[in-house]
Amino acid sequence: MKFLFVTGIIFFLGSIALFFSQYDTLDVERKGKIVKMRIEELPRSCIGAKVRYFVKYSYNGKVYEKATRGDFCQRHYVGELIDMKFLKGSDVILRPGESVMLNLLSLVFLGLFGASVSISQWKKLKKSR
Repeated sequence: MKFLFVTGIIFFLGSIALFFSQYDTLDVERKGKIVKMRIEELPRSCIGAKVRYFVKYSYNGKVYEKATRGDFCQRHYVGELIDMKFLKGSDVILRPGESVMLNLLSLVFLGLFGASVSISQWKKLKKSR
């Protein structure tokens, strides 16, 4: 029972930490502007859905890195200008249609699950004393 109690606490606190680590991404999603970024470097192949490949973009002399999957490398080329969402002062860039809301909702549900497990185990521990 103590194991589940501690695990629930870890899930709850971990979800809070991950939630706040996503703040920059949420800020870019809400306040960012669409700009043309230049593709500086592509992996040789992006085939495969499980492996994350990184593409390097540049904008105003600064290089940004963004994970990609699928056939992105076959559809684009080095030097191409593509639309990306950018917020001055942030190192995070997003694709125009990319949203962080699903990630945030998942973290909220994970936190609620961890809290409910901890509370139920805490009640059981109190009764067994």
